[in-house]
Amino acid sequence: MKKKYKFSNIKKYIFKFILYFVGIFFVLLPLWLYKKFGFLYLDQFLFNLKLIIFGHLGGDVNLVKSAIRWLIVIPIIFSFLLIFINIITSFFIKNREKSIDHIIKMLRIIKKNYYNLKLNFFFKIFDKVLNKFLFIIFISISAIFFLMYTDFFKSNNNYSKHNFLDENYIFPDVKIKSEKKNLVVLYVESLENTFSNKERFGENLLEKIWTIDKTQSIEYFYQIPGSGFTLSSLIASQCGIPLLNLGKTMSDPLKIIGINKYLPNLKCLTDILHDHNYENIFISSDHLENSLTNNYLITHNFSRLLGIEELKNMGYQTSKNAWHNKNNWYGGIHDNILLHAAIDELKKLKKNKKNNFFMTIMTLDTHAPVGYPNKNCLKKILNKADLFNYEISDSVKCTVNYINNFINEFNKLNLKNTRLIIVGDHLFMGDLKVKNRYIYNKFFFEKNLKIRRNSMNFYDLYPTFLEAMDFKINNEYGKVGLGYSIFSRNKNYQKIDFKMKGNSKLYDQFWGIDG
Repeated sequence: MKKKYKFSNIKKYIFKFILYFVGIFFVLLPLWLYKKFGFLYLDQFLFNLKLIIFGHLGGDVNLVKSAIRWLIVIPIIFSFLLIFINIITSFFIKNREKSIDHIIKMLRIIKKNYYNLKLNFFFKIFDKVLNKFLFIIFISISAIFFLMYTDFFKSNNNYSKHNFLDENYIFPDVKIKSEKKNLVVLYVESLENTFSNKERFGENLLEKIWTIDKTQSIEYFYQIPGSGFTLSSLIASQCGIPLLNLGKTMSDPLKIIGINKYLPNLKCLTDILHDHNYENIFISSDHLENSLTNNYLITHNFSRLLGIEELKNMGYQTSKNAWHNKNNWYGGIHDNILLHAAIDELKKLKKNKKNNFFMTIMTLDTHAPVGYPNKNCLKKILNKADLFNYEISDSVKCTVNYINNFINEFNKLNLKNTRLIIVGDHLFMGDLKVKNRYIYNKFFFEKNLKIRRNSMNFYDLYPTFLEAMDFKINNEYGKVGLGYSIFSRNKNYQKIDFKMKGNSKLYDQFWGIDG
């Protein structure tokens, strides 16, 4: 009987340990997400979670360590602590007389006052809380934290009707007007106009790239709800659609480990350019496989792909202080090295002169929560003792310096028929304590190409890129996909401040799936 009793006790405490762990995990999860990423939408969280589960998303080493510490180690420690307290309280309840003797031996003062102090009553109450109400308390606190620190369950967000994409998508119909132009687009991780706010940061962190001669910018480059991560902004800006869930098939391409086609039936910018003999080039300091990016790039006719592995093999310097995958023992590549590599590629293209080109560059040093700045830069702006005590503002300063150098080097190349656009890839994933936030953008264009609107989203960049390369859009709206060119006046333009939710037959068709 004793063995059975002990075994049942072990099973009971294992079950309680699991409950405690799950409860503490979900209490800490919203706090950790808020600290690392700011406010997240549920769709955004689930999409990236699926990428991780199916092995398509490699976590940054520092982020992974933080997640292990806060979401695994701390819940384990507190779960064991609660089990220990549970065992102690149970012992005092079941062995009241013995427990009194034991307490008397340790604390003689309590002997005469044990019943008067109602300690046994206290242990009973505590035991009830541990056994009956603690998990309910966990759920309640977790729910409060999710409501306070995430946008998972916010009811004040607008949602479009299910067939918004089907009813509003315009298939690309373009032709080249005259001499084809080249285009370089630099996507800067998490760069937004808020970093110019002197009241918030004490100075304009973007000063060196804020006011530049012979450039234009959009004042209100707003982020569409649910699109605040790099892959979504890349597809929105070069394909003109959001990333959605698939429809009636109940299948999900992310579950197919061997997936090698990404939205194969969708006509993106680079597909059009490929048809007109452009060379499409992609340069990033991330792994190309991360988030299935390489599958998207190959499917949509990028011919030269340079990620961290390729740049490392070409001899570019890596650093363990730069953003890098947890399996990447040699580290990552800082923005100054990445932008230097991009200039080297542009020099090769200038010598080659065979085809027109479109180049996409994506940085990482300003990634949330505090960035991954080059220590050589930090030595110039911080005391040596503070090199490991930096903030996102310091990371932004360093990257802005590198972008400024990149612009100067780009201008020195004097590339014929080549235009440059610099944009943030999304808003910073963190609470910058500023109400109205907009994404940084700068267009290096001649006066004859004039911006005619003061607001845009990432969908609008698809037709804008086309017109920047002197393609004519064959409709009166200057519209391709869901976006309207910023070079066309359009009274019908409406701000998309809602999430697209539900099924779309057209979106399924883009994946080659018939509902």
